[in-house]
Amino acid sequence: MAWETAAANTSLLTTYLIKKFIPALEDELQFHKFCTKATIPGGMGKIARFNVFNSPAANVTSITEGNTTANEITTLATTGTDATILEYGEFIVVTRLMDYTQVAGARSELSNRMNYGGARSLDSLIRNQAVTTTTARYTLDELAGATATIQTTNDASGSAAAIVHCGGALRGNSARGFSGVSGHPNGAFAAIVAPTFETEMVQEATAGRMTWATAVTQVPGTMGQEKWVNGYMGSVYGTACYRTQNFALTTVSANSMENNYVLAEGGIGAVSIIDADPSVLVNTASSTDVGNPYRNRNTVAWHSYFATALIDSNRVVRLYSDA
Repeated sequence: MAWETAAANTSLLTTYLIKKFIPALEDELQFHKFCTKATIPGGMGKIARFNVFNSPAANVTSITEGNTTANEITTLATTGTDATILEYGEFIVVTRLMDYTQVAGARSELSNRMNYGGARSLDSLIRNQAVTTTTARYTLDELAGATATIQTTNDASGSAAAIVHCGGALRGNSARGFSGVSGHPNGAFAAIVAPTFETEMVQEATAGRMTWATAVTQVPGTMGQEKWVNGYMGSVYGTACYRTQNFALTTVSANSMENNYVLAEGGIGAVSIIDADPSVLVNTASSTDVGNPYRNRNTVAWHSYFATALIDSNRVVRLYSDA
């Protein structure tokens, strides 16, 4: 028998662990930054209420000169949406022996994984509220935009025309774009689309309609060409487009459809207490840890007190496209 890496000689072999970890696969998370955020102060309960004022009717009736009683508004209604704070979190046990013998940097990487797990969980909670909107649009075949009528076809592609249509629906509801969101064009709506929708939109080619290419690349200055070369989606007629892998599928008329969204300011609310973002907690054994008599294990956890709610369906469009 040869002296080789066979089963008989495995006790002589060693495994060298590369200390540089390969980055984990991570979704691009978009929903949280397009929420109306609030924090409940201590001693103020655990239920937050978002209020939306109804718009007053236009009044075109003149007032007689000197009149002090005409055109009084006696009722101006508000619509409230409640969000109840709940606890969310996960943890993993790390034995003391593992903590001592594992390759350098493993604990830091584990903390990063827990931090991302918390962020992805809260992003998913917000997405689950967006999907409850009653304003829906369905992409049309041949890149023809979108419609409010349920489509039975399974060949409805994502397109710039569909984004424009959803933006028009929000403007028709008198919704406004976002302001003060880092990296987001001031006053623009936000489209959050699945990768398939993005791929179809940036490759679309049609006659007689504006495409993503004509909207984004034919822009004065160097940025127009850079958007094309670097694959940046950019904005389509006042709606900034973002992709995410954190999306869900829905069956519509026996066809698998992706859920995409176009959001306006004030559509979804997010509330927290104590910490605005998920906290990563590294807990080590101590003399007061009665459930850990040998003090031979630690834990790494993420935790958050969080609530989210759909405030107004007039400000959130659910856009179905073929998966």
